[in-house]
Amino acid sequence: VQLQDRNERLCGLGDLQERMGKLAGSKTDLSTRMVFSEEEKLKISKDLVDLQLETNKMKEQYETENFELKNMILALENRVLELELCSEKVTGERDALRERLHALETSRKELADEYIILKSNYLALGKELDQEV
Repeated sequence: VQLQDRNERLCGLGDLQERMGKLAGSKTDLSTRMVFSEEEKLKISKDLVDLQLETNKMKEQYETENFELKNMILALENRVLELELCSEKVTGERDALRERLHALETSRKELADEYIILKSNYLALGKELDQEV
């Protein structure tokens, strides 16, 4: 009976040793899987950081291009306003010159009419003089 008890305990001990071996192997396997999992986490984290860096670079490039384009738009709008002011100034000068030209033409016509009158008076006086002489 004692031998049988010892035999059962030894068998139980063998089962226990077998389970301990499986547990140790399982623990080693679990440890290996955890190391692999940590490596995968690190790779994913590195890829995520690389992606964030690339995203930040793209955002920075977008902001830079957007800033440059807005500056170009403002410069062009400023140039348009300058040209409009210049156009208004030139239009005002043109209108003033037209008025002056019209006044000069009117004055020239008056002078031409006066010249004709003076010339006809001169010729008439010349005839009168000839007649008196």
